Amino acid sequence: MENRWMQNAVLKEMYGWELKSDNQPPAFADYFSKASIENILLYIVAYCAFVLEVLFDNVKAEIEDEISTKVPGSLQWYVKMLKGFMLDFDFDENTGEFITEGRTEAEINAAYVVKHAVALDDNANSVLLLKVAGENGGKLQPLKEDVAEKLKAYISRIKYAGVKIKLINQEGDTFNCTVKIWYDPLQSAATVKSACIKAIESYIKNLPFNGEYSNMALIDNLQTVPGVKVADFRNATYTENTVNRTTKSIDGKIRPYAGYFNIGKITLNMTAYE
Repeated sequence: MENRWMQNAVLKEMYGWELKSDNQPPAFADYFSKASIENILLYIVAYCAFVLEVLFDNVKAEIEDEISTKVPGSLQWYVKMLKGFMLDFDFDENTGEFITEGRTEAEINAAYVVKHAVALDDNANSVLLLKVAGENGGKLQPLKEDVAEKLKAYISRIKYAGVKIKLINQEGDTFNCTVKIWYDPLQSAATVKSACIKAIESYIKNLPFNGEYSNMALIDNLQTVPGVKVADFRNATYTENTVNRTTKSIDGKIRPYAGYFNIGKITLNMTAYE
């Protein structure tokens, strides 16, 4: 905008600047200070253009997100339908919606028991995986057995014919890890250790539903803890809370089978850095 301003012939005559030896106009800053009316005017125009661009990008993103949930049978459509399940509300099969007439806002909000959901294609077994979880006090937990049965009945009514579905609704996978921490000897080992445990718990709890855990990200979080000189990853395991409860080693990264982790045993070996 500044270049176009300085290249304008009418403005050149008005302000009286001369072209340089290479026949190019002078720099905008050579004639106008940051506090000048001209500079403020250009700033206002540029800022308005920026705001409009952000608004258009946001509207575009909202429209694309809305479209992705409107396409029947898509993965995002299944997620939307799962989160739209209403416990103990009558379901109108003609409209595909729950009947909320005569219900209070509090009753409606309480009926949305599926707080987290994800839909995944299991191409190897030709099945659609639907992972769900509820919440209690901000903590993720599986839906109660009777609620899960009603959810299954609801899914059987809305799903597309011929689609095999497996509902995953269970306690979070148990996460365990061992890390060696070299800490600043000027700080208390107990204080640094406590801060490291909180950092690990925060990282695990703040993973998005069915989000990917990685050993590298865990160490990156520990490296930001005050007093930690070196965080050396040793191992991490997880246990699926299924019938077999098999514990497996995490090789670099993993997505929890249940969609989320519960904190298990965290072992930190503290060594003073010298």
